[in-house]
Amino acid sequence: MSSTRLGELRSELEQWLAENRPRAEALSSAALRPMAAGPYLAAQKEFQAWLYAEGWLSRGWASELGGTGEAVQLRAAIYDLFGASGIYMPTTVNSVEILGPALGEFAPDLAVEFVPRLVSGAEAWCQGFSEPEAGSDLASLRMRATRSDDGWVLNGQKIWATRAWGSDRCMALVRTGIQESRHRGLTMFLVDMDASGVECRAIDDMSGTQHFGEIFFEDVVVPDSRRIGDVDGGWAIAQYLLQWERGMFAWLRQAALHGILARLEIGDDPVALDRFGAAFQDVSALRLRALSTLRALAAGRSDGPQVSIDKLLLSRAERSTHELANALRPVAVDDGSESWAEHLHEYLHSRSAPIYGGSAEVQRTIIAGQILALGKGGR
Repeated sequence: MSSTRLGELRSELEQWLAENRPRAEALSSAALRPMAAGPYLAAQKEFQAWLYAEGWLSRGWASELGGTGEAVQLRAAIYDLFGASGIYMPTTVNSVEILGPALGEFAPDLAVEFVPRLVSGAEAWCQGFSEPEAGSDLASLRMRATRSDDGWVLNGQKIWATRAWGSDRCMALVRTGIQESRHRGLTMFLVDMDASGVECRAIDDMSGTQHFGEIFFEDVVVPDSRRIGDVDGGWAIAQYLLQWERGMFAWLRQAALHGILARLEIGDDPVALDRFGAAFQDVSALRLRALSTLRALAAGRSDGPQVSIDKLLLSRAERSTHELANALRPVAVDDGSESWAEHLHEYLHSRSAPIYGGSAEVQRTIIAGQILALGKGGR
């Protein structure tokens, strides 16, 4: 995006915020507040739907997907400018950026039918990947889909599905081949969460928000028209999806983290200044790496295993930023402000950064083996 276009966009946002900042801050704050699954998801969808209606979240999506037809770089620029303004995107936008492009790439007819509802905030979706015995090692998934006269029958369980409770649909990666086929026997489906046989339970976490859920599938009938991509071709979809998860999600988070750093009251304490510099360096490194991934995606290319670097940098930036924020304003002390609960939630949730979306240990193994080409003796 040219500097002229970016400047025009910045001016447009400044003018809009001059008229709408109170409501934007109120909705953003409500979306960050720790809550039970129902009201938590409702707050996210309300904020997203308003931003879409105001014309911000429709930009950068194809017109047939509910957008303005402009380039993906515009979405990234908008997220960045909102973060710099102290307005943080609802977390449902993360799912839009992860699931929407994958559906558009591998099931364009389904995308035209369903993605406009996802982009507009009318619906929220979750991602069904992890299982009780298959987290970062997705090739060991056990949840199974078997053919039937009506399409497919799904049986099994998913866990740690973000914003699962209350979601309208789930993009589920399940096994259609034998267990020994590993990644070669997986298929992706778009499953209605209100379908017969689907049960979702919210999971309490230490941050005070029921951010995750576990989903049980018992003889759930899914028509073949809801299959995404080829039978046994789900691994390629998962790898494509992870490019967006690591790239655009990392970009969304760096925008928020830069906004947090910009609003910290550091003072002239040399120790705090040193820690601020280290955190700023971590977030800047994340920004540059995510930008490289986004440029590749916008050009229709894949960065492959390079995105594992994005994930490691994200984990580091989350922890260093929130550890500094906690040192300056300890979450253990309720200071009576309206923002304390949000501050507590953000800090505690940042503790999980090296685990969610693929553990740090697994990412280092990928980097060692697939990028650095280190043999077992070199690790």
